[in-house]
Amino acid sequence: MEILFSLFLIVSVWIQDKPKSIEDFQWKNRLVLYFQTGVNSNLSLTDSLEHEIQERKIVYMIFNDSLFSNNDIDFSEDYIKSLHKKYAMGAKGSCWVLIGLDGGVKMRREEPIDWKLIFGTIDAMPMRQSEIRNK
Repeated sequence: MEILFSLFLIVSVWIQDKPKSIEDFQWKNRLVLYFQTGVNSNLSLTDSLEHEIQERKIVYMIFNDSLFSNNDIDFSEDYIKSLHKKYAMGAKGSCWVLIGLDGGVKMRREEPIDWKLIFGTIDAMPMRQSEIRNK
């Protein structure tokens, strides 16, 4: 019986609910929402870029015909439409939004994604400065 209970606990911890909204990331991750228009191609990310993204606790989501992310998420179609409406409304082309740990929009640009600008913006934030000092 103890083995069964232990197995249940392990499986319960292992099988976490997938995030169903961006609010599920608040205080855990920074978000980059990229609403891509035109050609459906996922970003090609080098190992170095992936390391920089991971170091800054960034979860990116690329919205086009489908949703691509570096995190396992479970957003409904209606929720994805609401994100488009809230963050990409009025954009004439591709746009991206940086959302901080607190859930607030820190930057929005109507251009292809600019990781250098994103990293610089994050690195200037007080919480990121604290993370750097504590490492």
